[in-house]
Amino acid sequence: MRGLARATVLAGTLSALWSAPAGAQRRVQLDVGVPSQATPVVVTATGLFGDPDMRELVRSGFPASLRYRLELWRASGLFNGLEGTSEWELIVQYDPSGQRYRVVRRVRGRLEDLGSFATLTTAQAMLERPLKISLAPQRQAKRYYYNLVLDISALSVSDMDQLERWLRGVRGGTAAGAIGSGMRTLMLRMLGGENQHYERRSSTFLN
Repeated sequence: MRGLARATVLAGTLSALWSAPAGAQRRVQLDVGVPSQATPVVVTATGLFGDPDMRELVRSGFPASLRYRLELWRASGLFNGLEGTSEWELIVQYDPSGQRYRVVRRVRGRLEDLGSFATLTTAQAMLERPLKISLAPQRQAKRYYYNLVLDISALSVSDMDQLERWLRGVRGGTAAGAIGSGMRTLMLRMLGGENQHYERRSSTFLN
């Protein structure tokens, strides 16, 4: 009965998410700071969980995946050239056994524990810290710009299983999920189309 009640609450949350007017959801704000000779490019993302329905999904046990891609483009008239990319993923997951929010970074398949936090607000503050990225132009006297891409979604079933196995290895013992595996699979399939996509282009600069 308890599992059925939880599923009912989650279904109601999903229904509210799908039916909420676009203006009612606060948009994520991206920023890309143009680098100088002394500083690398700095990227920031704020308002990551400004949407109350997204916060409720995370609090209900669905890990949120924030996939970033920073692109370096050379501006050259009609046909700009992509000269490099940097990709990383930040994951936030609620641990019901410890009542903490854990933040994990994944780069090229490797996971790194960034700590646990008492509230989603403090976890969000960690996720929204400015990041310095080593992705610099190599050609002199050329014009460049950066394009930052962010996709926010629920983890896939396979990614969630990988994350839970890794957390068990890091922390020891068992990492109890907030939702049964069957219900988790069903709800994640329902969430499959709820990807949030954002992009921000920097100003053009001369290297």
